[in-house]
Amino acid sequence: MKEKVCLALDNLETLEDVKSLVSELKDYVGMYKIGKGSFTKFGPEVVNLIHSIGGEVFLDLKYHDIPNTVKDAAYSATKLGVYMFNVHASGGSEMIKAAREGITEAVEKFNLRKPKLISVTVLTSINQDIMNDELRVTGSVEEQVLHLAKLSYDNGADGIVCSAADLDFVKDKLPSNFMYVTPGVKGLVTDAGSDQKRVFTPGNAIRAGSTILVIGRAITNAEDRVKAAQEVLGDMK
Repeated sequence: MKEKVCLALDNLETLEDVKSLVSELKDYVGMYKIGKGSFTKFGPEVVNLIHSIGGEVFLDLKYHDIPNTVKDAAYSATKLGVYMFNVHASGGSEMIKAAREGITEAVEKFNLRKPKLISVTVLTSINQDIMNDELRVTGSVEEQVLHLAKLSYDNGADGIVCSAADLDFVKDKLPSNFMYVTPGVKGLVTDAGSDQKRVFTPGNAIRAGSTILVIGRAITNAEDRVKAAQEVLGDMK
């Protein structure tokens, strides 16, 4: 089960803090999410640090730009040796294809492992009202997730980021090997965070069909982080 747990390494001040947290939880966590905050603070060194301790990396930088820029970013992410990284599906088909091209070029040039390309559909901080009223996107959240999931699959993505709440609507309409990375996961006695609108417990997320659970504050904010991680694994099992 630990290979399905991706711990978000957010709001850490030093690389020593990163090393301490990864070392503390490496028996219960298989992957670590490096987001915009940590990558801006520490750069590629944080990826190398996690690899040196034996963990895999989800590079969560959500690339969303013109195709050529995203291709270059995908090329560089592949060279870092990360297990997976993501783009915003709303960047469109050409951008997703460009990311795949960047991966292919780096893999062939340097004989590297091919990372998983994951597309972000609708952020778990976005609910129906925000999507319709603020973003002016009509329809339901689930319909938009499905639309972006199909767009992602058709243009070379290996999976999507979405809420576990969307999976019942989406999963049977895509191939069985498509990946579902689900943030917004709360602990059994700890919250996912007040900014998360569509949350699931670990067990319910697995039952719904999540491939990888991204868990942050539910573990990192717990008084006993090891115990919180053990409870997450127990609920998943």
